[in-house]
Amino acid sequence: MNRIQLHLVQMDIAKGNFQKNKEKVRSLLQNVNSTDFIILPEMWSVDFDFKNMKAHGEAYKKPLRFLQQLALKHKAVVIGGSVPQSTGDRLFNTTFVINRNGTVQGSYWKMHLVSQNNLEGQIFDRGDRIPRFFDQKLSFGVTNCYDLRFPEIFRGISLKGSEMIFLVAQFPIPLYEHWVTLLKARAIENQVYVIAVNRVGEGYFGHSLVIDPKGEILFEGGENEGLHSVSIDLDRVKREKEQRNDLSVVHEFAYNKWVYTNNFIGVGGLIEVEDKVLMVKQNYGRLKGMWLMPGGHLEKGEKLNHGVEREVFEETQIKAEATDIIAIRSNSTTEVVDCYIVFKMDYLGGSPKADGFENTDARFFTLDEITNRRDIAPLAAEIIQYYFQNKDRGFKERKDFASFNDDYILYT
Repeated sequence: MNRIQLHLVQMDIAKGNFQKNKEKVRSLLQNVNSTDFIILPEMWSVDFDFKNMKAHGEAYKKPLRFLQQLALKHKAVVIGGSVPQSTGDRLFNTTFVINRNGTVQGSYWKMHLVSQNNLEGQIFDRGDRIPRFFDQKLSFGVTNCYDLRFPEIFRGISLKGSEMIFLVAQFPIPLYEHWVTLLKARAIENQVYVIAVNRVGEGYFGHSLVIDPKGEILFEGGENEGLHSVSIDLDRVKREKEQRNDLSVVHEFAYNKWVYTNNFIGVGGLIEVEDKVLMVKQNYGRLKGMWLMPGGHLEKGEKLNHGVEREVFEETQIKAEATDIIAIRSNSTTEVVDCYIVFKMDYLGGSPKADGFENTDARFFTLDEITNRRDIAPLAAEIIQYYFQNKDRGFKERKDFASFNDDYILYT
């Protein structure tokens, strides 16, 4: 039997008072020696203190350090509820996932923001990616409150092989029936565990839930503060899918193309200054610790050239103008993007400075450095080397480009 232990922190939240909320979390967990997962509710650190949200976002490293301390103390993976986080001029409702050793594995920016008669959609920026997280061989995903009403994100997480989906929330009164019904549906349709932690207090009903892959409620909390310990058997996921795997009949290629299509389009920029190329050091995912060209994902409805200009500036503070498309990666097997487009960009000004979150460093490299360093991403090195070989003669399509993968081609 493959059992794991969960500790669900169901709490009231003091608006704008990080110190008080931190002490409450610490108090609730004081008798926990070790566990596998600790899960906090949405905006546990300061609540939706909209008046001061920008300042809270700029101070996000304080609650993040506390979450790291919790992980180390309890030897647990911490699903850090969510906290406001500023990155550049943008503000996100961010869920951090902390490894058992206290390192940050990654984060999820809330994608679906309540906008009708609610300041959340006006103050926060919307996330644009669905990350995948791991603990040893266990794969899982995280979602946030209003995401519950959008089954596509749960399906996307499940199609990546996740066995559990966590939901951190501030689901309000009188929506208890919606809460239970939708959580059970998400578990049933994806055949995964759904673990949902909801806050309590004035206007909120708590009732944190653990639901198995058949949609059966294994645990339901009440309306009061408390720490809830629940053990689950992960082999249930395997047994359920051996009987009938509903995900196996999903048309995944069509799903990737039609559902949140902008999540699957990435852009990058090649910026040359005096025979040096701008690069950033990645801080998450499979390319963590590797250098690559700056870039990211398009926002909904955003044009390619505008997207790459925005992403480059957010990651490096370098201003540049997109000119020609010089490379395209088309790879339907990738977990994050379906298409990646690289632009040649004209440098307009600025000194490289990494955002400190997605990237830990930003600098210009010479061709020799790019060729000889082992920590340069292979695709980036290939594109840059070919660029220097052909920049005076223009580009031609090369079917043998990046021969280690037939899905990579250069674009004329």
